[in-house]
Amino acid sequence: MMRTGTYEALVILKTAGSEQDVAKRAAALEEPIKKSGGTIATSHPIGRRRLAFRIARHAEGHYHLLRFSLPAERLADLERLYRLNDAVVRFMILNAEELGATADGITTYTPASSRSSYASSRGPATSEV
Repeated sequence: MMRTGTYEALVILKTAGSEQDVAKRAAALEEPIKKSGGTIATSHPIGRRRLAFRIARHAEGHYHLLRFSLPAERLADLERLYRLNDAVVRFMILNAEELGATADGITTYTPASSRSSYASSRGPATSEV
């Protein structure tokens, strides 16, 4: 029996075309998950955003967040399909269980309070000019 994991994928899609084209590309992201025996928990379009730096000559992208369950053995196939998809500029898939996701789909992050930042460990800033 295959072990099923819960994952979150953030996908940046190309901005070329109309809003309907972008919606079709976003819907196409779900097909390989369903065909591999997975289920989509949430599919959330975040919208068009400016990228921090150019990726493959793209300055903007449509961000789309997916939360899904998939057999762990099929995850590598999904990553390969996203890499080969011309509409995908960049993607990241994370294990939602390791992120601390709750049953309602909200991911909670705990800060690393035991570590101090580099700036605070150096003391007050001084000028030696």
